[in-house]
Amino acid sequence: MDVHSCAKCACFGVSCYSGAALLPGSYCMKYCPACHKTYPGDYNVCPADQTGLQMTHELQPGMIIRNKYEILAKLGVGGMGVVYKVRHLTFNELYAVKIVNETISGDTNFLQRFQKEAVVTRKLRHPNAVRVDDFDYTDDGRPFIVMELVEGKNIGEVLQSEGPLRIPRAIHIARQVAQALGMAHKLGIVHRDIKPGNILLTTDEQGQETAKVLDFGIAKLRDAVGETNTGMTMTGMVVGTPLYMSPEQFMGKRGGEVDGRTDLYSLGVVLYQMVTAQLPFEGDTLYSLMMQHMQGTVRPPHELVPELHIPESLSLLILKSIDKSREQRFQTAGEFIAGLDQVAVAAPDEPVASDHAASIEATSLFGSSQASTLPARTGPATAKTPPASALGQAGLPLASSAQISAPQGSVPQNVTAQTGDRRSVSQVAPTAPIVNSMLVKSAEQHVLIQPRTFRLKHFLILAILSLAAVFVAGAGYLKYESLQRTRIESAVNEKLSTAPSPTLRQAAIAVSVSPQREVILNGNVPTAEDSTSAETLAGSVAGVSRVTNRLKVFASVVHPQDMSGAAGESVESLIQKGSDFMDAGDYASAIDCLRKAPSNNKGAQDLLERAQRAQKTEEELLKKRR
Repeated sequence: MDVHSCAKCACFGVSCYSGAALLPGSYCMKYCPACHKTYPGDYNVCPADQTGLQMTHELQPGMIIRNKYEILAKLGVGGMGVVYKVRHLTFNELYAVKIVNETISGDTNFLQRFQKEAVVTRKLRHPNAVRVDDFDYTDDGRPFIVMELVEGKNIGEVLQSEGPLRIPRAIHIARQVAQALGMAHKLGIVHRDIKPGNILLTTDEQGQETAKVLDFGIAKLRDAVGETNTGMTMTGMVVGTPLYMSPEQFMGKRGGEVDGRTDLYSLGVVLYQMVTAQLPFEGDTLYSLMMQHMQGTVRPPHELVPELHIPESLSLLILKSIDKSREQRFQTAGEFIAGLDQVAVAAPDEPVASDHAASIEATSLFGSSQASTLPARTGPATAKTPPASALGQAGLPLASSAQISAPQGSVPQNVTAQTGDRRSVSQVAPTAPIVNSMLVKSAEQHVLIQPRTFRLKHFLILAILSLAAVFVAGAGYLKYESLQRTRIESAVNEKLSTAPSPTLRQAAIAVSVSPQREVILNGNVPTAEDSTSAETLAGSVAGVSRVTNRLKVFASVVHPQDMSGAAGESVESLIQKGSDFMDAGDYASAIDCLRKAPSNNKGAQDLLERAQRAQKTEEELLKKRR
C-alpha cells in the first residue's frame, strides 16, 4: 500500500493541517530546540518563540507532542510501535504513550481498525485492566494511544526471581485477571494474547497486590461489535503467543470462531505455570508444540510437583480450563471465578514450610538464535479432565488439600508499560509440518520459566561421585609415579652393571629414587673416578630430575677374590681382614672371612655377628627403597 504525504507541507497524516491533497511521499516532523514542541513539516519557525525549527524522525526526551504530552523517556520498542513515558502538561500526570511505527501507519485499513479498537477499548474501565485515556496523531501523522502508566513487574519476571507462587496468591491473581477478561468479553473484546508478560503485578492505594492486564488496546474485536468489520479484520491472520495459544487459535479460526473461552484457556495455562513454574505443553519444535496443544494430554499439577502440595481441586480446575474442547471448558469468566472461589474455600491459606519451592530455579527456554528451540521433557505422565459427574457445582471437587508456601518478596517498583506487540501469523494447518517463520519469531520473543529441582540426595550423590572420581584419579597417578620410579631404578642399576670400569661394576652401590624422581646413590667405590662415573651414568637415564651422590671412596678396598684363604692363617689376620671388609661395606666378604676363624674365639665371633646384622639391615633398607 502506498504511503502518502501532503503536497503542500510534506507531512504525513490522515488529514493535513494545510488542507492540501495527499501525495506519495515520506514522513516529516519538525521541533523547536527552545520550547521542544513539535510541528508539521511546513513550519519553519516556532510560533511561540520564533526559533528556527529542526527536522526529526524520532521523539526525544523533552519534546512535546500535540502541545500537551512531554516525552520523558522511551520505555520499549515492539513490532507495532514505540512506547514512551510522558507527562501531561496541564494535569501533571504520568502516562504511557504508544506510537505506531511508520511501516504500518500508512495502511488505511489498519488505521481505521486501530482507531476503532482504541475507541471501544476506552470503554473498558476496570481496576484490573490497563486504562486507555486518549487517542491522537503526532505531527507527522502517526496515530498513538495514551494509556495508564503502571509500575511493577510482570508474572514472568516474578516467576523467574521467586519461583512458583503460593496457592492463595496464584488464585488471587488469576481471579483478578478473569474479572478484567469478563468485563472485556461483555464489551465484545477478546484479548487473544493472555500470557505472563501481559499480566503486570502492582500495588493499589491500600498496599495490596493488584494484577493489571496489558495489551487490550490492540486486541482483535469480535464480530459482535456494533459496527461492521468489513475490510478491517485482517483475515487469514491469528494473534497470540504459541506457548499459550488455544487449539482454535492454532487451527486458524477467526472472527466469531474465537471467543472469550480462548482467553480462559490461555489464563489456565498461565495459572498452571504460576503454581508449578512449568508449562503444561512443550515440544522440541513449534509444530510439536502445536500438536501438544491440539491433541496432547497434560499431567495434573499436583502430580507433577507433589512436593508443593497443590490442592487436587485446583488441578482439576486448571485441567478443565485447558480442555481441548471449548464446550468442556469454563464457558464464561464468571464460571471460572466461581471455580477459583470454591478452591479458595476448600483450601484455606495454611502455608507449609518446605525447602522445595526455594530450590526451584527459573531458567530461560529460549535463546537469541533465529530458530525456535523449545526444550523437550522426558515422557510426562498424562491425565484427562475428569467427568462432569465427579465435579461440584462449578466443575470442581469439594475435597481440600494442603498447600505449600513459596518464598515471596515484595514487588520491586519498576516502571513497565505496554511494549510487546502480538505478531500476526499465517493460518497453520495441523497436518502440515511446516512452521510459519512469524510464529517462530513470536515464540522467540517470549521468555518462559522452567524449573529445575535439586534435592539433598542429588547433592549427596554428586558429592560421592566427585570423591570417587578424585580417588580413582589419585590412585592412578600414584600407580603411574611408582612405575616410573621403578623403571628409573632398574635403568640406573643396568647402567652401573655395564659400566666401563671393572671396579665400578663390582662396587656395592645402592640405588634409590624419590617421589620427585631424584636418584640417590649410596655405597662405596674404590676411586673418585668411579664415583663421578656412577653419578654421570645415573643422570643419563630418561626421567631423572637430579642425582644425589652419597658414594664414599675407599682406596684400600680389597675384594674377596684377592684375599688368600690359606690354612694356617692367624686369627688376628682373619679378624683384621674381616674388619677391613666391614669398613669397606663388604659385609658378605667379612662374614666369609670371619667364619674361617675358630668358633671359640670371642673377638672373631662378635665381629661375625656384627657383620651379619649389618648385612641384614642393608638388605631390608634396599627392599624398602625399591
